[in-house]
Amino acid sequence: MKILRLHIVRLLLMTLVVLPAATSCYNYDEEEIISNSNQYINITISVRTGQYLATRGLPNGGEDGDGREKGIDTRENEVEGVTLIFYQDAANTTAGVNASADNADATTIDYAVYYKVTRDDSHASTHPTGHTDEVFYTTGDKELTAPLSSDNKYRLLVVANANLTGSITAGTTTLAQVRDMVLSSVYTGSGKGTDASKFVMTSADDTELTFNSYTDDKVNNRRIFNFDNIHIERLAARIDYWAKGAEYSDAYDHKGYVYSVGSSTDKFVLTSIEPFNLNTGNEYLFKRTNDATNPYLANETTTNWVLDPYTKTAAAHPDYISNSLTSVAAKTDALDISMETMQSSKITVDSKDDIILAYPKENTISATTPYYYYATGLAFEGYYYRNGATTGGERRVYYHFIRHQGEQNNAYDALNADQLEAFVKSTTIGGSGTAMNFGIVRNNIYRVSIESISPEAGTIKIKIEEKHWRHVDHPVIYL
Repeated sequence: MKILRLHIVRLLLMTLVVLPAATSCYNYDEEEIISNSNQYINITISVRTGQYLATRGLPNGGEDGDGREKGIDTRENEVEGVTLIFYQDAANTTAGVNASADNADATTIDYAVYYKVTRDDSHASTHPTGHTDEVFYTTGDKELTAPLSSDNKYRLLVVANANLTGSITAGTTTLAQVRDMVLSSVYTGSGKGTDASKFVMTSADDTELTFNSYTDDKVNNRRIFNFDNIHIERLAARIDYWAKGAEYSDAYDHKGYVYSVGSSTDKFVLTSIEPFNLNTGNEYLFKRTNDATNPYLANETTTNWVLDPYTKTAAAHPDYISNSLTSVAAKTDALDISMETMQSSKITVDSKDDIILAYPKENTISATTPYYYYATGLAFEGYYYRNGATTGGERRVYYHFIRHQGEQNNAYDALNADQLEAFVKSTTIGGSGTAMNFGIVRNNIYRVSIESISPEAGTIKIKIEEKHWRHVDHPVIYL
């Protein structure tokens, strides 16, 4: 028995010595990583805080408008968590989110997961080129409870600041259902002034994940796949009043921004502003355009305009339109947003005061929509003072629809009360020409300024500058 035991021990020792030599070309560490069922995901999210302007010659709208502008750090760029939606194209095409109706119905979601994120500055030294001014958030290492196979090609849709996992069931929910989802809330807060945070943001592009770029973490037994530049954009837009050409003053019996009137000694003091015709209904989760072939996440052009969930043809204010132009025009008391009360929350743009008025939802119209009843705009309230007087100003209110894709880089006449009444009574209450000349589109800043005021009649010219509120990026995702 002793001889048998010794022989077995010797055989085992020989095996331990010979086996590594015979298999030295085989990587057991890599096999362990590949076969490990405990897969982890780590997503690093960056929110761009710097300003990158790509100003266009004319404000013709489109994907970039008059250029790009940063969001306000923390509140506008804050990311609390992300929903990641993975799917494979059932027909193995390159259409992705723009799959045909039949294919989108046949494509089911492989995996949907929501992760909280935290601020993480440790990635600042490894950010991609051109992303030096970003704030990073990370999920940390999270276990994938339904592991994805690196042998497959996936597409990924990202939704920030909204947990949609309760609305998506892997293997059941289809791509068609996901791309047609709508939301009734696109941020936390009222959306009036600066009362908005935790903005819902979604993919600007459909991203294909190919698992051919990775690093191995042998210490922690993980393989890390790298995916770069997944951009997201806010579902909300922003409307600002910019006090270009004016200074705030409390020297008048109505405090506000003071404008000179031509070469006279008359003054116009802007005291209050109120947005009208705001969409309080639903908004598409992912941007949709009228492109018949690729409507989802497509770039906007003057002929490829953005759609919202509503058909707008009847000459009436529907339930999902709040602060109707009719109700705002009927007001005899002060309009909602006082320039005096907004002094504490104003920002500065090109050394001039800038006041955030509202964060509206998408509200787009067609060329034949009755825009008196649907198009979002602003009412301006002020007092007209003659001959240098500082008291006894005459109250005046002007109305202007927000131009999303203006035809030219000029100011437009606002409507005074008499002109608005004539406008309502006219039969030409629909838009004309390019469909998207009027409308609110997600992830844009509409900066409104008063360019001039004519004497006596007091008519004002309004200029709209449309900035693409683009800079919320996901440049690196680690799987």
